[in-house]
Amino acid sequence: MAFVLDASVAIAWVVASQATPYTRRIRVRAKREPYHVPAIFAAEVANVLVVLERRGILSDRAAEAAASVLGRLDPVVHELGLGVAPLRALARQFSLSAYDATYLALAMELRLPIACGDRPLRAALRPAGVRQA
Repeated sequence: MAFVLDASVAIAWVVASQATPYTRRIRVRAKREPYHVPAIFAAEVANVLVVLERRGILSDRAAEAAASVLGRLDPVVHELGLGVAPLRALARQFSLSAYDATYLALAMELRLPIACGDRPLRAALRPAGVRQA
């Protein structure tokens, strides 16, 4: 079954310190099932790599290698279907960042489970009627 992929899980595929048994299971699943992401996905994973590099968690070489792997992923990319006001409302309703709200909105729109490692996003799933992948 297809699913929505959150950036936190994708980062865990390329940054060993972020990996968990859950993120490894999702990686195996992603090799055989389609996964969907909002259009902000590339910017978000690039930003996480930049932050991890600034904090000294990743070297320049490791961040470059991670970016190369992430750049070869083949998700189904969706443009954001919400304007500023509805996205803000969704983020406020579930106490999420606007970025996390885009993943939630996509999962709700597609009626798909979401693979996420982010605590606030996981906490919003049940109240929003979305399953975790």
